[in-house]
Amino acid sequence: MIDKKELMAEEKYLNIVIDTIDFALYYINNGIYKSEKELKEISEFISNSFYEMDAQEVAVQRNLLEKLQLDFVALTDSKNLLERQKQNAYFGRIDFKADDEKEQNSYYIGISHILKEGKAIPLVLDWRAPLSSMYYDFELGGASYLAPMGEIVGNISLKRQYKTQERQLVYAFDSDLTIGDDILKQTLGQNSDSKMKTIVATIQAEQNKIIRSDENVNLLVQGVAGSGKTSIALHRVAYLLYKNKISSKDILIVSPSSLFSDYINNVLPELGEQNTPKITFDEIAQNELNGYLEFEPKSKMLEDIVNGNFLRAEEIEYKSSFEFYENLKTFLEKFVGATFKATDIVVGEKIIKADIINDFYNERYKTKNPALRIEWIADYVVDQLDISNQNQKGVFARVKKVLFGMFENCNILDIYSMFLNAIGLKLKQYSSETSIFVGYEDVPAILFIKDYLIGVEVFKKYKHIIVDEMQDYSPIVFDLFKKIFPCPKTILGDIYQSFEKRLDHKYLNDLVLLLGDCKLLKLGTTYRSTYQIAQYNQNIINLQGVNNFKRQGESVEVYNKTENFFENVENCIKKMLEKFENVAIITTNVADSKLLYQKLNKNFEINLIDESCGEVNGKLNIIPAVFSKGLEFDCVIFINKTFATEKTYLSKNIKYISCTRALHKLAVFE
Repeated sequence: MIDKKELMAEEKYLNIVIDTIDFALYYINNGIYKSEKELKEISEFISNSFYEMDAQEVAVQRNLLEKLQLDFVALTDSKNLLERQKQNAYFGRIDFKADDEKEQNSYYIGISHILKEGKAIPLVLDWRAPLSSMYYDFELGGASYLAPMGEIVGNISLKRQYKTQERQLVYAFDSDLTIGDDILKQTLGQNSDSKMKTIVATIQAEQNKIIRSDENVNLLVQGVAGSGKTSIALHRVAYLLYKNKISSKDILIVSPSSLFSDYINNVLPELGEQNTPKITFDEIAQNELNGYLEFEPKSKMLEDIVNGNFLRAEEIEYKSSFEFYENLKTFLEKFVGATFKATDIVVGEKIIKADIINDFYNERYKTKNPALRIEWIADYVVDQLDISNQNQKGVFARVKKVLFGMFENCNILDIYSMFLNAIGLKLKQYSSETSIFVGYEDVPAILFIKDYLIGVEVFKKYKHIIVDEMQDYSPIVFDLFKKIFPCPKTILGDIYQSFEKRLDHKYLNDLVLLLGDCKLLKLGTTYRSTYQIAQYNQNIINLQGVNNFKRQGESVEVYNKTENFFENVENCIKKMLEKFENVAIITTNVADSKLLYQKLNKNFEINLIDESCGEVNGKLNIIPAVFSKGLEFDCVIFINKTFATEKTYLSKNIKYISCTRALHKLAVFE
């Protein structure tokens, strides 16, 4: 218990911090006012004097305008961060004495540094600073942190947790634990909204370890549902931006869907950073395969197996396996790369003999993919020709075309079809009113063949990649990611949250070997759901060995009767809307979502998420299971339409993923 005198000292310190923030905001607002004025003046000057200036003068003025715009954005970002921090100035404090120091110091920790002129130690320390790591990692007593000059060892004599609201000290209490259970329970017990929030005040030690891990190795994180994987990924992004002083444009998030991208869009700005670029695997594939073929959306494939296409489910599972991946690699090496038959290349009077080309392809460059071999051979051929620089690009393209003609077949769809035939499968193609397309499960292999034979675009500009929902991707996709993104990666997911396949810990170990220079970390505690919901969910798939954070709540409501179904659902919705700010009805498939929407839309203000609408909005959302992954809601009402028991793992996967979306309340209609 903090005594009255110390509480007064804490209130005084909070006022000093807020005064410092207000002082900084005063100067920033003045800077913004001047910046806006200068921007307006220079824009008007360029507009009015454009035809009187020469090209050099125009360039100078435009460069000045661009610099002013960047300064304005920087000032606005600083203002937004300070205003955010003014609402909650800091959340923690540690009193730490290093072994080589005479006195201990108090360090207050918040989302960003608050500096005061003349103070050696910031009034508030950024949570990402090396010293701040001790707040998350250590209890009272011996502690250490890794500073730029090496490890600093010492002793923590006090740990204090806070909630502030501008100048009001809402609470302050001492704790000898890393992050006190009471604070975590209170935070987790709050109602959610349509966007993910930061967890910076309640990061646990196992989570902090991942956030601050070495950025130069690949990190594979297996975390149970509700362990905070996505939050950790985004806080890791913020940490890497802070530590390495890089731009948000230097980090890319490979997102499972646009709906998911929208859901996480507030976290980095709340941490004082700009959002990083995001891309989906589908967008990569569409960009690479445009002009070659069309493919169905992943949601359509999942809908097909959710609706009971078990034969396709078996084939999808096989095409997601390491066995399929190894078979494809062997086929390409033995039966595609080996079909190259070199012939003479004649350009004018110049002849490049077949045996020279053959030597390059089969001997000098034999360890490389055909795509790279062709590229380098074409470079060699062009170098041998006496042509001007301006014509080299066109000649290079024509030489490559001639070289590709030396393969027996370089049509990627034909090659894939031959491979499937060789392993006893057939390429299935589907048709719509406008096009013929392949199934989504065939896209990774087709893209892999394109990379092997022709090549894919490589993104060298990124310094780190975050891949979320790793269980959605096959070994083939991870091999492609290695090629497309040749930088360190943080990959997160849960092998138990896959709709279409069964994964195990052997799969994780194989994935570590595939990724190379990779560390596997596991998160075994679930925080999202109440203890009652978490236990119910784990029983669905008989999941063992999970540590459930003991936040107590209501028992799960299960409705087994089919009579008066819609009336029962409506009554359940009314009851839940009275208690919770964010309610989701999750159905096993899209058709059921649309049917329920039509029934419920008459009596409720409800938002339907389907192929045409991809944004969580309002208090009540209805979502097919295939779109629900990665989201969370105060209350989930799951409408479980089960199918034949011969594929019980499919129905269990759907139910488990859907029910783990619930934070405080779960109702299941069987």
